[in-house]
Amino acid sequence: METGSGAGAGGPVAQPAMIASAAAASATRAAGERRSRRAMEWFFLEAMVALLLAVVIVGWTMGPKRRKPPRGTKSDVGNAPPP
Repeated sequence: METGSGAGAGGPVAQPAMIASAAAASATRAAGERRSRRAMEWFFLEAMVALLLAVVIVGWTMGPKRRKPPRGTKSDVGNAPPP
């Protein structure tokens, strides 16, 4: 009798238990990928909100830039209020 001949000599034969566990592993992996994608989307959303909040706080703190008119210009000399 030769070695390697006969039924099943070409490689491993898939058993029903292996097929079921492979399908379950594939479903678990797919659910994990969806969960990690949602987690990344949530992370980026939170980061953008935090960045926007930081910009608003800095803008609020700096306040609007108001120019004060210079004192004692030529146009103000004749418009002085009476004493």
